Amino acid sequence: MSNGKKPGLPTEPAVGEPKAGEPKGQVLPQAGASETNDIGLMFIGPKLRSFFSSLSDSVAFMDALKLFGWISSILVIGGICWILTQPVRDRYLMRAVNRVLEQYGDSRRLSGLASGSGGSSIIGSWYIMIKGRQQGISGTDNFIEGTKAFIFTFIAEGSFFPCAAVIDPMGQVKEFIPLNIHGKKILDRISPGILKLYIKRIEGS
Repeated sequence: MSNGKKPGLPTEPAVGEPKAGEPKGQVLPQAGASETNDIGLMFIGPKLRSFFSSLSDSVAFMDALKLFGWISSILVIGGICWILTQPVRDRYLMRAVNRVLEQYGDSRRLSGLASGSGGSSIIGSWYIMIKGRQQGISGTDNFIEGTKAFIFTFIAEGSFFPCAAVIDPMGQVKEFIPLNIHGKKILDRISPGILKLYIKRIEGS
């Protein structure tokens, strides 16, 4: 007896019924539910991404701000320590230069900072030079009262060494005194042009 279906042609199962070969009792999801989830994710996804992106940006900004604060505090503390220890460093430098002058057989000595020339600066320090007590020793001949000494770092020919420039009361550089053996060897080979450049700079300060 015929049931209205043509023999030999496959028939599609009804909505919600399992296909051929699938176990019975399995309910297939409806098309309307998946479309609703996709639409929901379409609106929620960009908001979540923007939220987490702004959160990561704020965390990175706070880390950079903390790092900047640490660096700034270290620089401020270092600057304060540098300023507060300036008198101590000036005294140690004066003693070290006087020891070198004594080793050279030069009786001239540094007695203190020269207040009229600005004292200590970034490029060097000004000191008052006094005449030695012993006569006939290097440095005592033709010594003029009011002579000053400018202690700085001489940079030339790819090297540097501590040096003292002797300045007369008229503000003119009379000589350079290298303060170590290495400086004595280099100073003899420096061209007159570089020496004139240093002389001009020191006399201008």
